[in-house]
Amino acid sequence: MLPNFIHVGAAKCASSWLWRVYQEHPDVYVPLHLDNVNFFVADYHKGLDWYQKTYFDDWCGEKAVGEMSNSYMVFEPAIARIVRDLPGVKLTATVRNPIDRAFLSWVHMNKRRFQPDQRMEFERVLDPHGHGLFGLWVMPSLYSLHFKRLFQYVSRDRLRIMFYEDLVADPADFLRGLFEYLEVDSNFRPSILHQRVNKVTHYPTPEAPQPEDQIIAEGISEEVRDSLRKIFQEDIEALQEITERDLSHWH
Repeated sequence: MLPNFIHVGAAKCASSWLWRVYQEHPDVYVPLHLDNVNFFVADYHKGLDWYQKTYFDDWCGEKAVGEMSNSYMVFEPAIARIVRDLPGVKLTATVRNPIDRAFLSWVHMNKRRFQPDQRMEFERVLDPHGHGLFGLWVMPSLYSLHFKRLFQYVSRDRLRIMFYEDLVADPADFLRGLFEYLEVDSNFRPSILHQRVNKVTHYPTPEAPQPEDQIIAEGISEEVRDSLRKIFQEDIEALQEITERDLSHWH
């Protein structure tokens, strides 16, 4: 069995939480050992048979079969491959304030993945010679850019765009709408409904003693935030048109 739904992004918008939710839902099957499969980016050359055997061999008849890969939204060839190989597949995406998403992505990668002598300040995304860092942390937050590209391959009704703030405000209602879209039991409530997942707050090395939550609480300077507001303004306005939702509080 191949997927009939795929969550395409964005990173740092509760995709790990959703993956855990799907594991609990009796009508949904997702790969149990990996929350970001990335087949249509990194392993596509291995073929669909390998994809099915590796990730969906344990399927037991669940109505909704899917996977989560935040890379798909920002990599056009992945979308083209998905649409070609999985006709009729439903797509989902979750977004949040683009500045917050970019900053959280930096926290996650800079503090969890890089060695102490490799770490850098978030402000470097605005450096005239920091395009690589801008692409790494800021560009995934240009949601309308990615969605417009996606809509070149699928109709608007094939993508359900969800908002992280709705999840925070009322996770039960957030899931109800998502489950209805996937055509599974919409009354199901997971055990982790009000839990946070994928959380790392402490580091065991002397070089990284600062808790992650403290770094997030300190945030970024107002000067950098203001620059990012101006960078994202046009994209936010375009996303408002796509979703027909007021996002003026993101500016």
